[in-house]
Amino acid sequence: MDKFVLYIIGTFFVIGAIDYMTGNHLKLGEKFEEGIKTMGALGLGMIGILSLAPIFTNFLATEIVPIFRELNLDPSIVPAALLAVDMGAFQMANELALTEEMGAFSGIIIASTLGATISFSIPVALGMLSKEDEKYFSKGVLIGIITIPIGCLAAGLWQQIDINILVWNMVPIFVFAILLGAGLLKAPTIFIKVFNVFGKLIITLSTVGLLLQGIDVIFGVTLVSGLAPLSDSTLIVAKIALFLGGAYPMLALINRIFNKSFKEIGEKLGINSASVAGILGSLASNLLVFGTFKEMNPKGKVVCTAFGISGAFVFGGQFGFVSGVAPEMLGAFIIAKLTAGTLSIVLAAWLFERENKTISVKENGGIRHEYQG
Repeated sequence: MDKFVLYIIGTFFVIGAIDYMTGNHLKLGEKFEEGIKTMGALGLGMIGILSLAPIFTNFLATEIVPIFRELNLDPSIVPAALLAVDMGAFQMANELALTEEMGAFSGIIIASTLGATISFSIPVALGMLSKEDEKYFSKGVLIGIITIPIGCLAAGLWQQIDINILVWNMVPIFVFAILLGAGLLKAPTIFIKVFNVFGKLIITLSTVGLLLQGIDVIFGVTLVSGLAPLSDSTLIVAKIALFLGGAYPMLALINRIFNKSFKEIGEKLGINSASVAGILGSLASNLLVFGTFKEMNPKGKVVCTAFGISGAFVFGGQFGFVSGVAPEMLGAFIIAKLTAGTLSIVLAAWLFERENKTISVKENGGIRHEYQG
C-alpha cells in the first residue's frame, strides 16, 4: 500500500511537471507549481523548530522519561501529543521511545493527528476565523478530537503493535482528548485563549531556531550548541514540497472528475458546495477550510472543522514528511487519518441534526430559534 500510493503521487508529479513545461494545457501544471512553491512557507514554519528538536529532546529525557518508565508508559507520547509530526515531534518521539515501533507510532500517528491539532490547526485557525464563527469551530474541534484516538487505535492495529501495549499507551491520549473536549465544551473562551498563546509560543520558538541557524550560516557564529544540522531540516522541507508537487495535481484531477458526485454527497449530508470543497481541500491542507469558512453553511462549518482536525493533510505536507522519513508507515498514517476523518464527518452531521431537532422541539414549546441549514 505504501509504495502504491507513492507511485501514484510520483506519476502525478511527472504529469504536472510536463504540463507546467508545455503550457499548462491540462491545468495541472499550475497545481504542480503551487506545490513546489510551498517550500518557502514550509521552511519558515519548520526549519527553526526542527533545528531546536534535539535541545527539547534532552530536556524531556531528563524530566519526563523517569516518570513514564515508572508508569510503564512510553515517553514518546508526550511530544507527539503536543507537536505536529513535521514540527519536531517525529524526531523527539524517536529519541525518547523505549521501542522502535512505539517511536514510529507516537512520532507519526499521534503527532500527525492530536499533535498537529494542538500545535498547528487550532492556533492557526483561530487567527483566520471571525468571532461569530468560533462557536461552529469549537463544536467541530470537539468532534474531531473525539475521533482521533479511534483513528490512532486503528493505525496501531494496522502496525501490529501488541494490543496490551497499544491500549495502555493510548490511555493518556484518551484522557487528554476527553479533557480537551470537556474544556472546549464548558469553557471555550478560556481554552481558545490558551490555544492562541500556545500557537504564538510555537511560532516564536520556530523563529528563534531559524534565527540561530541564520546567524551560524551567515556570520559563522554558533550561539547555541546542539542544534540539528541545517541540511537535515532543509532536506525534509524539500522532500515535502516535491511530494506536494504531485499531490496537488492529483487532488485537482480527482475533484474535476468526481465534482458532480461530491455535490450529490454534499446535498445528502446537508452541506453546501463550499463545504464539500473544504473537505476535499483538507486532504491537502485544512487551511483551505478556514480560508473559505464564511462561504459555508453552519452545518458545513462544523463538519469541515471536524474533518479538518482529524483527517486533514492525509495527502498533503504531512504525507510528504512521512514519505521522506518513514515511508513504511504510510499505510498506518493513511488508516489513522481516513478512519478518524470519516467518523468525524458522520458524527458531526448526526450531532448537528440531533441538536437542530432538539431546538425545533423547544421552539414548538415556545422558544423561538432561527436555523440556517
